[in-house]
Amino acid sequence: MSFSKFASFIAMLLIAITMSVAPADAHKKKHPEQASPAVAAAAQPGKGSNAVAQPTVAESKDDHMAGMMREMEEERASMSTGERLLDWLGRLHPSIVHFPLAFFPAALFTAIVGRRRPGFAKPVQFLVIAGGITAPLAMLFGWFDGGLTLADTDPLLRIHRWLGTGIGILGFGLAIWAWKRPESDRSAGMLIGLGVLTAALIVQGWYGGAMVHGMDHLNW
Repeated sequence: MSFSKFASFIAMLLIAITMSVAPADAHKKKHPEQASPAVAAAAQPGKGSNAVAQPTVAESKDDHMAGMMREMEEERASMSTGERLLDWLGRLHPSIVHFPLAFFPAALFTAIVGRRRPGFAKPVQFLVIAGGITAPLAMLFGWFDGGLTLADTDPLLRIHRWLGTGIGILGFGLAIWAWKRPESDRSAGMLIGLGVLTAALIVQGWYGGAMVHGMDHLNW
């Protein structure tokens, strides 16, 4: 089976899975600022009969996480089989993003060094194609994780979503190029494409970290 036929089969399969379920609100994300009722009540002095005993920061975080886990379990219990599948695939997004993060910078390095040392150039085609297969999957799983919607109210999520979409499309395009024209794997165009992808992956990684750990997660 040729690469184009394989890619078409995978794309049609994923589209069929996506279209078979309602993309409504099954993937709404819980934000850290949405504390559980118990934590919110405990954080307000003078509320309730036990207002004197204020919980510690660690206890508040534990209560908050426990509340979020209960809400997620209740939400999954109300999902259809197709929605649960998309939810599960979405939770694979943080794992699969490590593959294009590794393949494309490695391809850039070997392509640059391979221009002077041909022995280093042998894995370039494999690395580009491997990155071009895993990047669209990471992009698609990211859409499942963030919700199938075009109306993101969170600016971090909106930039992360569309930057990741661009990375997936560009990576897939480079993979087709490397497959059909292996002699161009060290060309100027391939180097520029891999350089843009690597820079975009670094920026994308910052946005992903900001969504999880806050915008100051890389402060000195």
